[in-house]
Amino acid sequence: MTATVKAEKKKGGFGSKFTRFWHNITSNPSVTVKETLGYSAGLLGNSAAQDVEAFALTLFLTRFMGIGAAYVLILELVAKIANVIADPIAGLILDRKTKNGRSMAKIFSLITPFPLAVSSILLFVVPKIGFTQRVIYVFVFYLIYIFCDSFYDMSIQTIAARMTSNPKDRKNFYTVAQFAETLGGMLPSGFIPIFVAAYAEKEQFIYLAFAIVFGIIGFFFMIVPAFTLRDKTEFKYIRKTEKKVQLSFKALALNRPMWMLILATLFDSLRQVTYTGLAYFYLETLDAFWMASLVGTVSSYLSYAGILLVPIICRKWSARDVIMGGYAYTGVFYLILLLCGRYILDARPFWLITLCIGLAGLPNGAMSSCRKILLADSSDYMEYKTWKKYGEPVRSEAMIFATNSTANRVKTLFKSSLFPIGLLIIGYVSAYSFGNSTIQVIQSENVLRGIFYLITICGIAGNFIPAAFMLLDNFHGKKKEALMSELEEMRLARLKEYEMKKKLDFESPKKFGTSNKEVKSSKGK
Repeated sequence: MTATVKAEKKKGGFGSKFTRFWHNITSNPSVTVKETLGYSAGLLGNSAAQDVEAFALTLFLTRFMGIGAAYVLILELVAKIANVIADPIAGLILDRKTKNGRSMAKIFSLITPFPLAVSSILLFVVPKIGFTQRVIYVFVFYLIYIFCDSFYDMSIQTIAARMTSNPKDRKNFYTVAQFAETLGGMLPSGFIPIFVAAYAEKEQFIYLAFAIVFGIIGFFFMIVPAFTLRDKTEFKYIRKTEKKVQLSFKALALNRPMWMLILATLFDSLRQVTYTGLAYFYLETLDAFWMASLVGTVSSYLSYAGILLVPIICRKWSARDVIMGGYAYTGVFYLILLLCGRYILDARPFWLITLCIGLAGLPNGAMSSCRKILLADSSDYMEYKTWKKYGEPVRSEAMIFATNSTANRVKTLFKSSLFPIGLLIIGYVSAYSFGNSTIQVIQSENVLRGIFYLITICGIAGNFIPAAFMLLDNFHGKKKEALMSELEEMRLARLKEYEMKKKLDFESPKKFGTSNKEVKSSKGK
């Protein structure tokens, strides 16, 4: 390599690197711009429709539907159970193909957006019926929404994982998609509070209007992947077997990268306790709730920057390294907060708190993008391991994403349980209710300090423990390169065998002077 070329490489700053990133997308031999934008559109539409429900549904049900908190709690519990049931069912169905060879994932990506959009809108319509019928109405449409959302999400994730078998091409594809998904999840929750604050007397109508607008927009965006994506990686060398379901479960058991990510995800629930507790920290301990908007804005912008850095970082680091490094990086900032605990609680330096918590959000978007990349890559690892152990390659992208989705549901359940337990441990006292009035409680100094230690200790444990589990994932670096090289050789050998057998099957009837059609008709008789 000449000195001139080396100098040109060194000159390249962030702008030139970003230009190369966009060039890689537009000239990607595995995935076209149309396919990348199509997948991104589906995620954006689904994320926007979900965000309206996640942000406003509980509030709408209790304030305008007349459904009490106890019923809402039961609804959420039923929904979580339904999700846990729906995910593996979706995984088993979406891995299959119809008799004429059409992908079930492609079919469900087209048929689920309509009932998903309609049910998301109807949940914000107050029907003029009795209370019991109204509760049934909400339960029915919420379950339709949950099942359709599970099947849609799983179907486009499955198709996306089959877009390319080249791990290097996945990073650009998933980076753009993660950017769109994050944007979709911010739009409704960003605009609804502004409109409610400006037109408080029309609050009920505002929720319905946003549900309609993002339901319709979401529908048209969600159907885009069905017309732009296709299963490019048809693994013809994988033989059909009657024991495919049993082999799929055995293959999942061998998928070490997936299980390390799932264990990290479950302990990530401690990190989520921190995020929930930050509102209490700003409001109660610091008496500065305005910090929630400031820190949230800083964290969001940095998270976007982190997403854009994925293609650059992943040139040297694997998806596993980004996730592990992201957890460790965030944990360090909460460790700094804990070490400065006495100074923070006495002097309340807002600049230090904003700096630490804001900067801690930098890797969040990149980690989300790399989780999808890691799960897609793990299908190659699973194929290799089953081929070596059982003599037959097994790929089950839908089951991988279904298993991961189930782990995320369990994580949410853990978080919902752990945070109230944390409040009980520190002695937090809730407001007292007397009829229609509520009396706020002034928390003791020990409780206010306890809130700080709750968010910092959970922030440290919820980041360093998942980082340790990701360290146990050995599918990276030179080992990954060697495995993928051997797997490619095995694929080519089996593919040659498949093509040879196909050629012999075609030519054998000719030797006996019989056409293929005659052979088939004789078999039918």
